[in-house]
Amino acid sequence: MKYTLLNEEYQLPFVERLLRIRNITSEIETFLQPSFGNTRRDPFLLNDMEKAVQHIIQAMKNHDKIMIFGDYDVDGITSSYCLYKFFRYFLKYPNVSIRYPSRKEDGYGLKIKHLEEMKKQGVHLVITVDNGITSIEEAFYAKTIGIDLIITDHHHPLNDLPPAIAVVNPCCSPKYPFKGLAGVGVAFKLIMAMLTKSTIDTKKKNQIFNFFLPIVAIGTVADVVPLLDENRGIVKKGLELINHFPETLPPSLKGFLSYLNIKNPIDTYHIGFMIGPRINAGGRMQSPYDSLNILLHEGEEQLAFLEKIDVINTDRKKIQEQGVKVAEKMINLESNLLFARSEEFHEGVIGIIAGRLTEKYHKPSMIFKVEPEKGLASASLRGPEYFNVIDMILAHEHFLERYGGHKGAGGLTVKIEKLELLCQKMQAYCSDKIQDTDLEKIMLVDTKLFPHEWKGEDFGLIEQFAPFGEGNEEPHFLFEELEVCRIEKVGKNWWAHLKVYAQWGNQLVHVLFWWKGGQSEQLPSKMSVIGKVKRDTFNGGWYIEGEEIVGL
Repeated sequence: MKYTLLNEEYQLPFVERLLRIRNITSEIETFLQPSFGNTRRDPFLLNDMEKAVQHIIQAMKNHDKIMIFGDYDVDGITSSYCLYKFFRYFLKYPNVSIRYPSRKEDGYGLKIKHLEEMKKQGVHLVITVDNGITSIEEAFYAKTIGIDLIITDHHHPLNDLPPAIAVVNPCCSPKYPFKGLAGVGVAFKLIMAMLTKSTIDTKKKNQIFNFFLPIVAIGTVADVVPLLDENRGIVKKGLELINHFPETLPPSLKGFLSYLNIKNPIDTYHIGFMIGPRINAGGRMQSPYDSLNILLHEGEEQLAFLEKIDVINTDRKKIQEQGVKVAEKMINLESNLLFARSEEFHEGVIGIIAGRLTEKYHKPSMIFKVEPEKGLASASLRGPEYFNVIDMILAHEHFLERYGGHKGAGGLTVKIEKLELLCQKMQAYCSDKIQDTDLEKIMLVDTKLFPHEWKGEDFGLIEQFAPFGEGNEEPHFLFEELEVCRIEKVGKNWWAHLKVYAQWGNQLVHVLFWWKGGQSEQLPSKMSVIGKVKRDTFNGGWYIEGEEIVGL
């Protein structure tokens, strides 16, 4: 295992070293103590926001039927929930509904058939959330059948924008300084903008913000957008409300969290691995409405939906693991692009399979679900940090029926007769773009920590770097020359852990290695460890959460 130190300016205090790695040289207090108030931007800096708000206000005055068209993932579901709840609950506007595509039948995004169905239902205004930026043909069609279209999205636009009433997207908003909002973040900005134009008093506006911010935080973390700038303020405030002000939460969210029975304060880990996957499960495997119903219902009704989602999520895990095994047998590890294609892959988990392969082999991956009856193959793509997925997709757009994405992930659809040639061209692209040095997986370690820096009063500052996630990873440190004094095995069987008591200079520290109980015989008497500094909530003080032993 190779590693690189991101900062070796050891004359500086370690907290300052961590700040420099994150390019925080000014407004340090804003970074360490972010608030929703000091990070939020004016929503009207977003392209077409004024047009969108004015058109929605007029539609409500006309009592028009409004349809919120969302994506089927956690970002799309939280986005659509927020807008729907805002209209129905806070604006008391009943003539609004939610519509999702079917992942299996429709694939991603707005289709002409959806517009035709909505026209028959008497819909006059469609507002997309977390999709729509590439729906150029659909926007033209909406005009021809008399449906007004407002697009809110955060994905990468094509060369041309859809001819909608308004296109609200930070990626095509030159005046908006932060491009990293999730779809739910953009939907929330629309809510903020509408509140600006309303007669609702400041106290009530703040109540509305606090009602939605926990949901916006969940969608933001789960969509793996950078937890920097405005997102940092959103997530910090959302988690604060979840953990300390439960009375402000939507009752359905309180019921959801109670069902999960999370003992520790909820953080980004719980969103990423417990909350988000359950909301995602419905749209991945069956219907996004199953996931939406978790957020729309309370009490016994909600409990039935939660139990259903747990069953769906368990099935998802089994199908996912089976898919990973199948894909492993198909990929060519000699190629710089890992791709697999099969009719048997479940369209709901191909993105997870691609992500797992990229994480394991440190190469871009592309997993196709082939549908002969449609004559199409649809893929999810993932890329490691050195590779830009959307650039590769755009370089081959002339082969594609539909596509979209961003730097780290994307999706595309291609006619089956073009599939073989597309894969060859993309393999050649990756062979040309990827260097041997890119393929070498190197662990990024923030800095080396020294025994004299082992001070609890300073470690509390590390916690202020949270919330941790994409773009702001939890700090990793190198601890050199720990002399092993005693080793304890914590727990039994395969999931046992190792607790190592070590002398480190003049400090006695303990290192906890999760799931490595069977490796006690392999530990050297003196070792260097890469890990994190963690608060010991049971015994007080701090410990090292070991991840790697250098040279072992």
